[in-house]
Amino acid sequence: MRRTTICRSSRIMAAVVVALPVAATLAAQDTTTVAPAAGSHVVARGETLWSISQQYFADPLLWPEIYRRNTAVIEDPHWIYPGEVLDLGGIAGAPIDTTQVVGQGIADTTGQAIPEPPPEPEGPGTIFDRRSTKQQQVQDVLRRYANQIYRPVRRGEFYSSGFLTEGEDLPWARVIGNTAKPAIPVLTDPGTAGQFAEIAIVPPSQASYHVGDSLLVVRLDRKLDPWGDVVVPQGVARVTSVQEKQVLALVIMQFGRIQGGSLALPLEPFKDPGPVRPASVAQGLEGHLIAMRDEHVLASVQQVLFIDKGRSDGVALGDVFEAYRPASGEVGARSEEVRVQLLVVHTREHTASVIVIGMSNPALGSGMPVRLIKKMPS
Repeated sequence: MRRTTICRSSRIMAAVVVALPVAATLAAQDTTTVAPAAGSHVVARGETLWSISQQYFADPLLWPEIYRRNTAVIEDPHWIYPGEVLDLGGIAGAPIDTTQVVGQGIADTTGQAIPEPPPEPEGPGTIFDRRSTKQQQVQDVLRRYANQIYRPVRRGEFYSSGFLTEGEDLPWARVIGNTAKPAIPVLTDPGTAGQFAEIAIVPPSQASYHVGDSLLVVRLDRKLDPWGDVVVPQGVARVTSVQEKQVLALVIMQFGRIQGGSLALPLEPFKDPGPVRPASVAQGLEGHLIAMRDEHVLASVQQVLFIDKGRSDGVALGDVFEAYRPASGEVGARSEEVRVQLLVVHTREHTASVIVIGMSNPALGSGMPVRLIKKMPS
């Protein structure tokens, strides 16, 4: 049955009549659109953070910067809705003319030279100063994104990787240990030293150490015939005092546990290859894995291994090898399998130390073939 409501009071009817103009006025006010503030963007139907980043920065991969500034508005970066006002702050103004930016070489990611940024404005400034134009700010972001610094080998990788002695009689010095007495001798090895600790070293006979000399502190792990001893670095120390029977040195880099009984020898200079990239080669130098520096069943990324090719074979810092399992040729057997990629970080005359930089199968073994796939420019 249809229900009918009957107004029994003239007061109620009067209130409804009075409220109608007010409601009409409010409805008219709600339909007014407020102009967005400068440096903001109103989301339209079909837009995404990806497309907005392309519109303002000429690069869709910079969308996280927009999301970071608008977390109070955007709950999920995969879902934005029409009408939402996104604050772009000082990172964007008008949409960028991408053809003009590319024409100036700003957004070039093809490896071509990218021009230097414009000079800073004259006068005193602080670290909080920003460039005056918004386009220059966007150009800086794109320049850093496209021109990232590449270092084939870092100093720490060179010194911490270790090497094989190849039977050479090296001028070993003997580390006595930490010169400071531990606060709790029962719980602490009195000879153990950490970074910035002072250690005492007895030089070998006929050796001449001077203040400022750098020494590599190592331990000898095991022998690998016919390649000699496995040298595992523990740190780098710098001589601070020369005495009659010993020298004192400060530990400036630490890779492992430095304690009494360790050995030391003069630090080999590190020749930085610079920000150059190795070039791919076909049918590169062939060799074999000797062993892992640390005895493990399976290999892991950044683990150190030794190969049987060195400086005499033309191997240089930054060269890249790959270790592979060759195809057996048997019926039903799989094809050749590349297991790891190896970066050369230290070279000796006939051997090289490499670290794992890419891996598809961690099963490696002594004698596994390796080949050069990328060569540093000579």
